[in-house]
Amino acid sequence: MKTANDIKKVLSLQIEGYKVLFELLKQERENLIDFNEQGVETLAKEKYTQTLKLRLLEEERLRLMKKLVTEINTCQSINGRKLSVDMNINTLAEITGDSDFNGIRTMLKSLLQSIDELNEFNKVLIDRSLKYVRNNINFLNLHGVNPTVGKTGVFLAKEA
Repeated sequence: MKTANDIKKVLSLQIEGYKVLFELLKQERENLIDFNEQGVETLAKEKYTQTLKLRLLEEERLRLMKKLVTEINTCQSINGRKLSVDMNINTLAEITGDSDFNGIRTMLKSLLQSIDELNEFNKVLIDRSLKYVRNNINFLNLHGVNPTVGKTGVFLAKEA
């Protein structure tokens, strides 16, 4: 089935894309730990671009899934049931007889879990950084020093 092979290619590209996203999140973690705000900003742009690429791949995968389902449903019904675009990768492996989909599923699941964990860790680092900054601002406000934003966007301290 040509369509199944096309789906497999798209899934492989998604795996590579998620690997890139995982590496970007690891770099972001390092930049957050080092308080490298320029690095974090650069990585945010790269993550956004990578996410757009992954979204396009997902749209292509869904289009191919719809095409495959249409092809199969017009030829036959599997086990007396009609297939839908929402079928999971296990069903895809079952109907195509291609066990490579099971390996792809395992890799995707592992990558997505790792990305989720790393993203949560980075969120904790960002929350701690924000808390640190807010505490320092509160400290300055309590001691008669009011930070104000000057025309350059840099915090300035005025003496009372």
